[in-house]
Amino acid sequence: MPLSSIKQTLSSIKTINLTSERAGMIYIIAAGCIWGFGGVVGQYIMQYKHIDAAWIIGIRLCLPGLLLLSLCYRKHKSTIFNPLKNPQELMLLIIFSVVGMMASQLFYFLTIKYSNAATATILQYLYPVIIAIILAIYLRKRPSIYVIIAIILAITGAFCLVTDGSIDKITLPAKAIVYGSICVIGSVTYTLLPIPLLKKYNTTTIAGWGMFIGGIILNFFHPFWQFSGILDFTAILSIIFIIFATGMLAFLLYLIGVKILGSSKGSILATIEPLAAAFSSVLFLNVKFSWVDWFGAACIIAMIVILAKNKV
Repeated sequence: MPLSSIKQTLSSIKTINLTSERAGMIYIIAAGCIWGFGGVVGQYIMQYKHIDAAWIIGIRLCLPGLLLLSLCYRKHKSTIFNPLKNPQELMLLIIFSVVGMMASQLFYFLTIKYSNAATATILQYLYPVIIAIILAIYLRKRPSIYVIIAIILAITGAFCLVTDGSIDKITLPAKAIVYGSICVIGSVTYTLLPIPLLKKYNTTTIAGWGMFIGGIILNFFHPFWQFSGILDFTAILSIIFIIFATGMLAFLLYLIGVKILGSSKGSILATIEPLAAAFSSVLFLNVKFSWVDWFGAACIIAMIVILAKNKV
């Protein structure tokens, strides 16, 4: 999820009682677990049901996007169409939809296809350190000690996952590395690009348009009616979970949790997502994780916590 997007649009509540704080923690942890398990479900239907990643993401973007826009329309009426009326804002929204929203999700699933859900999710979480570096360059300030530590942890974690700790070999398939890198770029774009829009419009409206536009554009290349694979009962349940649970429910739970706890605590608690993906992969899909892989995952999770806790 885009940390800076939430920060721009949701203010932290200053006075929080214990009950609401616990509720906020439950919401965010639940969202992280749903996202993490969603990657495992995606791996299952691609690996065992042979359903195409582009078809899944096209549906996953269109339907939740349309539902989010419907919810926004009930509250904000026709003002949800305002971002489409300004040519510059519309262009920014389209770029965000394609390069950010669509690319991050599509290439995340393609990374899963050529590796596994755990590895893909952990690699995706490299994006905060890229953002920290970009902001340091943009603001023309030397990276803090926290950023330097985070970079070292990110490099160490990525090295462990890609090479399994051996300098002379790469254990991760080349396509997984390439697609994972594009996914990280998409996540960076997804986080930074919509900031001007989020200063003017609410998060749910921009997210809804981003999903819907990205899904429509993806359907031009892979129409939803061109289906291939095995569509049995478990496949249908899995598709419904990916579309509505990970595409909409988790997003709303995360927003509610961040509104209660604030973006800093929320982003730290959200690091449960790669852990949920890793444990789910091992438990349900029999994915083998060596101690080097677990160490790499721990390095990347520590990197996320450092960046979120120190607001860099």
